Amino acid sequence: MKSREVSARCMRPRWIMSPQEVAILDANAKALGVNMDELMNTAAEHLANALEGAPSPIWILCGPGNNGGDGFRLANMLDDCHVIATHSKQKTSLAQRARDSWKGSVFTSDSLPEIAPAVIVDCLLGAGSHGKPRGEVIKLMEAIPGGPMVLACDMPSGCGSGISFNAFRTVTFEAPKSNMIDSEGKLLPEVGDLFIAPIGWPEETLDPGPGDLLRYPHPVDGQIKGDRGRVLVVGGGPYHGAPILSGMAAARMGVDLVHIAMPKVAATRAKWPNELIQEKMDDEEIITDVSRIIERCKSGRGVQAMVIGPGMGIDPASLQAVKTLIEATPEIPKVIDADAINALEGWPNGLIGVVTPHQKELENWVEDIEAVPDLLTGSGENRVVVRTGAEDIIVGSAGRGGIGNGGNPRMSMGGTGDLLAGCIGGLLGLGLSPWSASRLGVHLMRTAGKIAGDEIGPGMVADDIPPYLSRALITGPVLLHPQVQEDLSSS
Repeated sequence: MKSREVSARCMRPRWIMSPQEVAILDANAKALGVNMDELMNTAAEHLANALEGAPSPIWILCGPGNNGGDGFRLANMLDDCHVIATHSKQKTSLAQRARDSWKGSVFTSDSLPEIAPAVIVDCLLGAGSHGKPRGEVIKLMEAIPGGPMVLACDMPSGCGSGISFNAFRTVTFEAPKSNMIDSEGKLLPEVGDLFIAPIGWPEETLDPGPGDLLRYPHPVDGQIKGDRGRVLVVGGGPYHGAPILSGMAAARMGVDLVHIAMPKVAATRAKWPNELIQEKMDDEEIITDVSRIIERCKSGRGVQAMVIGPGMGIDPASLQAVKTLIEATPEIPKVIDADAINALEGWPNGLIGVVTPHQKELENWVEDIEAVPDLLTGSGENRVVVRTGAEDIIVGSAGRGGIGNGGNPRMSMGGTGDLLAGCIGGLLGLGLSPWSASRLGVHLMRTAGKIAGDEIGPGMVADDIPPYLSRALITGPVLLHPQVQEDLSSS
């Protein structure tokens, strides 16, 4: 069957989300105080509505995760159904509570109901699954008799793997999932008719929050120096402190090496922390010649991310140097910040990364935030704009977005923009996409600013904040102990 263009009803627009992002936003919802049991009940209600008028018998196939929990909740809403489970218990407490609420019989692949189903509800594997179904899941799928109609919960089990149920309808929650989309952006045929159902996420769920900590790549045993990335900050000239602040923020993200390139006079004035490496430049007072920097980026193990602009100034020669540097290193993700934004004309060809203007810089660049989405069309997670301010407005492609709130009023002081650019640059250096790095960077800056402000008070300065960025990485309800983190997906 030929793939169809994605066309689905949706109460509220959402971008196509990866399995990881669903878990991230579920965690954000939980941190906002949302009752996850109620979300699961709502998901089951949408499934029940989709079954209205369906013939009997109805079999509900329940996997071991939260998708299976949706199935058990659904069973309680139907007058006549059979529940078949792949496992004797659920792997999350949320799903187990749903299972415990079902007082009827639970069948297995070895002891199926006697009468074949007219309809099955596929609650085996949700959006968090990858690859072909295995083990008890594929055993149950292969044991289904006849050719019943299939209603899929969240997505058909095995969707896109070559081994899948073919659903007449899929009820997915809050947003389309990347698992059900092919490389051309078309809906896979096994999805059937797609209905996108709201389950109760507050709109703030979409904003950067504690769930975004799930994006962070933690160190693993056996790593050596350089494995967690090298970041190069290019800036300075009129100012010397801004590149240092960006570099310290990048270092606090957990990258291995941070290099700072600034003109000789600025480098002489700067107070160099031990964590930062001075990258030599031939320029005396302002940036004009980036040939040495380009050579550095292309030699050895190069650098994995760059931050360009902090404290650089707007001399025309410096702006031309920025253009040259962007054009010469398209393979390196970048944060374009502060004065360097003045070098941009639209979105430069080959630029993968993040642009971080404040309101005035944004107006000088593209006039209005409403013009930003046109710059990002078709870029997936590779182009992001963060308009900094009292609220950080994050704009990505294909409907991606979010607002950063909170922190501390004192963060209006000079230097916090340099810190944010460094945070995002450091996360790029760790391998995060521009979209993921922007969201997590905004959350970490806001969290660190609040902790620092609460402890230091109104005399806090930008230089006080970097140590608190480290604390922000382990602050909140998510990822304190990632190795035992519960599966937070509601579906």
